[in-house]
Amino acid sequence: MEIKKIIVSRTDKIGDLVLSIPSFYMLRKMYPNSDITVLVRKYNYEIVKNLPCINRVIKIDDYRQKDLIEKIKHFNADVFIALYNDGFVSKLAKASKAKWKIGPISKLNSIFTYNKGIRQKRSLSVKNEAEYNLDLIKKLDPELFEKKYEINNTIFLENRHEKAAEVFMMENNIDGPVLIINPFMGGSAKNISDEEYVDLLKEIKEKISLINIIITCHISEEDRGEEIVKKIGKNGIFLFANGGDLLNLAAIISKADLYLGGSTGPTHIAASMKRSIVAIYPNKKTQHPVRWGVFGWKDVEYIIPDENNPKEDYSNKHFDSYNSEIKNKIVNTVIKKLVEKEAKI
Repeated sequence: MEIKKIIVSRTDKIGDLVLSIPSFYMLRKMYPNSDITVLVRKYNYEIVKNLPCINRVIKIDDYRQKDLIEKIKHFNADVFIALYNDGFVSKLAKASKAKWKIGPISKLNSIFTYNKGIRQKRSLSVKNEAEYNLDLIKKLDPELFEKKYEINNTIFLENRHEKAAEVFMMENNIDGPVLIINPFMGGSAKNISDEEYVDLLKEIKEKISLINIIITCHISEEDRGEEIVKKIGKNGIFLFANGGDLLNLAAIISKADLYLGGSTGPTHIAASMKRSIVAIYPNKKTQHPVRWGVFGWKDVEYIIPDENNPKEDYSNKHFDSYNSEIKNKIVNTVIKKLVEKEAKI
C-alpha cells in the first residue's frame, strides 16, 4: 500500500510524549514523502511543533470533540496510529477511515477499532515505553522498519527560548557549574518530599560550594519552589518558575552540567537535551526505569530508594525507604557525575 498520509496520536502526559518522539522520527525515516500529522494535548504542543519529521501538529483541546472528528474525516489518512488509546482516540481512529488503524489492544473498544492492533500488555513493563511505541510503528512494515531503524529523540528550541534562558542566567549572575533540579511531579510515580529535597540540596551545596543550583517548576508551584529556596538558606540557589512555553524549561535544562529529578517529563526533556542525569525512580514494575526511564541517552544514573524494600507502600506519594544512606548515595552520585563532566568545582 502506498502511504501518503499518516495521523499519529499521543494525547497524554509530557514524559509520555517525549518517549514518543523516536516513533515520529522513524515514521519519517520509513516514509520520507508522507504527510505526517501528530495529535497532542495543548500543554505538550511546544515539545513537538519544531520537529522536522512532522508536517503539522494538532492540539486536540482546541476543538470540540465533534468538530475534531469532522476534521479528521477530511484528512483522508491512509494510516492512523494511536500510541496511546482512550475512548476519544478510538473515536478519532474510526473517524479517520484509514485503511490501517494501528494501536495497542487492551480494552474492548480497541479490539473493534484497530484492524492492525497489537496486544502489548504494557503493564508487565518488560521494555521501555518508547519501545512499546516503536513496536506499533514497526507493524506498518517490519522489514522496512529494521532496515531504517535509528533512535532519535531530539527536540528543538527557538531563539526566543534560548534567549529566555540566557536572560535568566544573566539577571541572576549565574556563572560556573550548574545543577538543575525539578523536584515536583504529577503523582504518577513516587518521589522524595520537599523537606528531603531541602536536606539533600543543603548537603550538595556544602560539599560543592561553587555549584549553582537552579530549581525548576511550573508557575503553579512557585510558592513551593520559593519555600525550598528559603529553607536551603544559602547563596547560589535559584528558582525558575515557568509560566511561559514549555520549551523555556527545556532551554534552562540545556544550561545544566547535571540534571537531577524523578520520573517526570522534565527528566525526559533533559535526555532529549543531552544532559548528564541523576534520576530518582521507584522499584515498582509499572514505575521502574525499565518502563519509564529515559530512552536513547546513556548518560544517566538511576537511584532507586526502595530497591531493597519489598514492603514499600505505593499508596504513599513519597518513598518509605528514603534515609541518610540513600541521601548520601544521591550526593555522591551527583559529585561523581559533575567530576566526570569536568565541571569547574
